[in-house]
Amino acid sequence: DAITGASRDSVMMRESDAQAQGLQNGDRVQLESAKGKLAGRVFIAPLKPGNLEVHWPEGNVLLDYGRRSSESGVPDYNATVRLEKLGGS
Repeated sequence: DAITGASRDSVMMRESDAQAQGLQNGDRVQLESAKGKLAGRVFIAPLKPGNLEVHWPEGNVLLDYGRRSSESGVPDYNATVRLEKLGGS
């Protein structure tokens, strides 16, 4: 990302949230939702506490496409995930 410096596999998270999980910038992590998994690397970013952000379309594997706006049919681009630190570098 030319603006933030994040790469396509970045899992953006607030620094205090990363620290609470024992994570540092660049650590390998996996996100898992009810629909899929996504591996990436921690990228410290100015987000609200308790939130993660990933790039689109990479993050689509985490979404439940059955959840759509009744008015527009647009998918709900939010997912609850479990964050797990992966080994290695």
